[in-house]
Amino acid sequence: AEHTSLSAYVKSPLQVAPDGNTFIIDPITHRSAGSGLAMLHGDNATNEDDAGLVGDFFGQSVHLRKMLFSATLTQDPQKLARLGLVNPKHFDANYLKRKEDSRPVKAGRYVVPAGLTEKMVECSAEQKPIVLLAILLDQLSSKEQEGSDDTNLSIVFTSSVDSTHRLSRLLQLLWEAGGFGNSSAVAEFSSSINAKQRAAILRRCRSSDPSTRVSVLICSDGMARGMDLPYVGRVINYDVPAYAKTYVHRCGRTARAQRKGMAISVLKGGQVSKFNKLRQLIDGGKVERIGIKKHLVKNIIPTYKSCVNALQRVIE
Repeated sequence: AEHTSLSAYVKSPLQVAPDGNTFIIDPITHRSAGSGLAMLHGDNATNEDDAGLVGDFFGQSVHLRKMLFSATLTQDPQKLARLGLVNPKHFDANYLKRKEDSRPVKAGRYVVPAGLTEKMVECSAEQKPIVLLAILLDQLSSKEQEGSDDTNLSIVFTSSVDSTHRLSRLLQLLWEAGGFGNSSAVAEFSSSINAKQRAAILRRCRSSDPSTRVSVLICSDGMARGMDLPYVGRVINYDVPAYAKTYVHRCGRTARAQRKGMAISVLKGGQVSKFNKLRQLIDGGKVERIGIKKHLVKNIIPTYKSCVNALQRVIE
């Protein structure tokens, strides 16, 4: 980045980088022991105004500067007031760089990542586990054909901790009984397991060892925020979220750092109109209706029925 005077930095601490996509929070200042002057990027501050400003500025106690980053920052003044911010400044990355033909983003609306592809599948309640299995097997087979494991992790979201537990156990039975791999490739991630176990699961998600790596992570919404896993290829909404904010948080687990990703919503009959209304509250992209590759699961029905019967015995 170009050299920036300290006086300009103090007046405008957040600057747009030359690529137009990121912010510069430089210059980083360094001060020698016993000196009231500072150096910027290792070069002596030669500007007299800057030198005086640096001496005065660093001779005083500096208030803590807080930075809050959120994909779904509330616009409610009452809720914002609880943060106790003093002279806050709001920067919206959605306005940083937009193509001329892009639809303008309205203030206060949610936005999905630019690299996200959204799809939905409609089925009956009884078909949902089979549809989910077909989606997961499609992900695995496509990565095997490409010879890449970079985006081999799928995250499945359910509506409750109990649903997460039941679905993870069912999918583990199906995974091994169907010959798709070891049951340990499917993991549960919810508040029903302790923090140490959750940390171990996240390490397995990042593992390069195929024998220990998690391929499918089944989560409750309480675990959606703050989860940062590399190479998440797909987010699957097994249960449709009730709020647009929850949908954005779920989708935010993929297509991170300008990567591409996919979000697939599994909808029961009658949920399509509700989902469409929810999606209208979110800017960016559009949702494509798709079907599943039936040949991936055409022989799994008898095994599935046996696993359903065995589920009650393995539920703890």
